[in-house]
Amino acid sequence: MLSDSLVNVSRPVAAPRPSAAAILLRGSGESLQVYWALRSDVVSYMPGFRGFVGGSVDPGDESLEVAGLTGDDRVLRACAIREAFEETGVLLGTREPVAAATLDEARRRLLAGEAGFGELAREHGWRFDGAGLAFAGRWVTPPFAPRRFETAFYVARIPAGQEPTVRVGELESGEWVRPIDALRRWQQGYETFAAPILYTLIGLAHGDEGIAERLAEAPEAAAAPVRRIELKWGIVLQPMKTRPLPPATHTNAYLVGEPEMALIDPGSGEPEELERLFELIGMLEDDRRRLAIVLLTHHHPDHVGGLAAVRERYPKVRVAAHAETARHVAVDLVLGDGDWIPLVPGVGDWSLQAIHTPGHTRGHLCFLHPRTRSLFSGDTVVGGTGTVIIDPPEGDMADYIASLRRLLEHPVETLFPGHGGPQGAARKRIAALLAHREAREARVLAALGAEPRSIPALLERVYDDTPRELWPYAERSLLAHLLKLEREGRARAGDGRWSAA
Repeated sequence: MLSDSLVNVSRPVAAPRPSAAAILLRGSGESLQVYWALRSDVVSYMPGFRGFVGGSVDPGDESLEVAGLTGDDRVLRACAIREAFEETGVLLGTREPVAAATLDEARRRLLAGEAGFGELAREHGWRFDGAGLAFAGRWVTPPFAPRRFETAFYVARIPAGQEPTVRVGELESGEWVRPIDALRRWQQGYETFAAPILYTLIGLAHGDEGIAERLAEAPEAAAAPVRRIELKWGIVLQPMKTRPLPPATHTNAYLVGEPEMALIDPGSGEPEELERLFELIGMLEDDRRRLAIVLLTHHHPDHVGGLAAVRERYPKVRVAAHAETARHVAVDLVLGDGDWIPLVPGVGDWSLQAIHTPGHTRGHLCFLHPRTRSLFSGDTVVGGTGTVIIDPPEGDMADYIASLRRLLEHPVETLFPGHGGPQGAARKRIAALLAHREAREARVLAALGAEPRSIPALLERVYDDTPRELWPYAERSLLAHLLKLEREGRARAGDGRWSAA
């Protein structure tokens, strides 16, 4: 049986892609507003999250002329100008005003693929000046994320006579909002966004004067004394370096609630990682939050590696997990399906509900926060588009599929997984995992015939779409599918070979 802690595959951290974002502003003083958008459920990166308009550098950005600028500074501003036009129809940085009808037709052609942005700029004689876009900081996605970006932020005033509009696709909607109102909505649990958006809104809420300079300092300030990733108010993520199965490199610990906090899955036992976790808890204590309980999703070493150190540091804090998990690690409280973990309310209720989701392990629990419709999914649902290994005998494919179906019965909007980045569009992600498992099972059935085949022979047929270096792990999930089919009377085993029943 594979153990998450025993697989030590060297995997380089993904290099961040150069990107740019435009912070569109209008008004001043108490009337200052920023334009933000809601990412749609169709995108794979942070669906359902709020953000500013922007995206990755396109090859065409390198040839766009921006007066007075050279090198990366020019390319990144060109990227911000193009992305703002693609996503909102707003043309930034032009020296002369452009008629609304001209902009509408140019955007239509751009989105239809009839012309590139540089081609449209030359055709209409648009001349760009970078002075209208003030540098407002550079943010880099943390190493734990499977997709990383190094994003230059630029502040720009909305040009006179222009109004942003969103064409539904990658973005679901867009709106003007006062920074203080956006922060209130986040604190009440209605909005989810990454750290750059949070600290930008905080900077904007301090007023007009020196906006760009203040925002440019935010990335460094946000990491002191320790980086605080609070995607929803009261939900703080601490990625910890561990040795999980590929392609993951980190395990996500979560501190949930205020003023009382639950710590979910302190996965790393490395001294440096634990010190960062303890520094974060200390910083949150300065905000009058205190650790009340430790919750474990399951017993794998990359989810409990720091448990002993946490117990030593906080001896009065109890540890809770499922009874099956308690067979592997010492716990103080045993949780069953549907049990509630009460936490003292702050801005709102922070009680969590345990959901028994066997499959990855017998005792796996997810934790649901109903008020914010958030699910702490451990290894039942991992971040991104990948899947988790179901490794018999501890792992059971029938149980796993049943657990996914159960999760669809709950009102979940945002996933906070044990590995990979958090994301919205929770139901779509869970349904996609379920469909993936059902499709894989169909391939297993198609590969089975009257003539018995070995598991390596089946693996070549069933997992030919998977990189060969991952086949040792895929073989375990294949066995889990076969055992499920055998119990259902649809497959037969004999002498290490499998055939259709």
